Amino acid sequence: MNIIFFGSPSYSCKVLESLLANKHAVQTVVTQNFKNNRRTKTPVGLLSESKNINTLYPADLGDKKFIETLKSYNADLYIVYAYGKILPPELISLPKYGVINIHCSLLPKWRGAAPIQRALEKGDLNTGVTFFEIDESLDTGAIIASYEYNIKENDHALLLEDKLTQIAVDHLEEVFLLNSNLSGFTQQNEFSASYAKKIYKAEAVINWDHDPYSICCKIKSLTGGPVAETELFGIKLKIWKAKQVLYVGKEEPGTIIKFNYDELCIVANNGAVSIEKLQLPGKNIISTRDLFNSNSAFVRKIKQYLHK
Repeated sequence: MNIIFFGSPSYSCKVLESLLANKHAVQTVVTQNFKNNRRTKTPVGLLSESKNINTLYPADLGDKKFIETLKSYNADLYIVYAYGKILPPELISLPKYGVINIHCSLLPKWRGAAPIQRALEKGDLNTGVTFFEIDESLDTGAIIASYEYNIKENDHALLLEDKLTQIAVDHLEEVFLLNSNLSGFTQQNEFSASYAKKIYKAEAVINWDHDPYSICCKIKSLTGGPVAETELFGIKLKIWKAKQVLYVGKEEPGTIIKFNYDELCIVANNGAVSIEKLQLPGKNIISTRDLFNSNSAFVRKIKQYLHK
């Protein structure tokens, strides 16, 4: 089967690698163009070029020359996974077997840009991968197949991204067979639809007036960036892992109440959050134990504060 693949970030490389491993004829790869005048190519672009695949970096998917170029390939199928742009109708109509999008949620739940992050943020118990036919709207096309995954306690955005991508890879060939029938697909229920809006940097700042469970869910949801952060003694601290703990005292939210080898505890609304992994500006990710042992100026400030 002659395929054109659309993708951009590192995790979508796994799908491209699977297509190549299964001897599909990937005629060309389309990936995001350069941003902000930086000449950095996407991970998919770098992988594609390393495999000597024709690689396109269109600035405008609606450009007539670009559309004619894709049309000339006479591809059977387009596969889209985390490309980052909406395909115009002129592209969708080109391939014989349509355009399959791989989406990391159980559609119609969490349509949009950040389904993994929003599922974790809301504390969802399950999610999954949906293969669907692209139409002219955002993630509204007919469902070819979907595969459920039960979210584990230790799952965070980067880990869940990898797990769902592997589920997609494991079912690619099965979906190709289903799609070749061009019938029997399931229409999405619009009444059940929800939307996963794009993550903005401002959302990374922790509001300690929220409850510990919500704060920990947010921290899990942001490991793929922008990483959750807070400011302590004038230092912006990125928080990579935390857990909720019991606290029934009277200190205000945002107050440090405990710091030892195992925990750095901060008061939230009706409880507290114990930070387990963190990152100081310009430094590597470390455990709370490593921070406690570092005897840095920042650590000394915390200890002095707690021993007032």
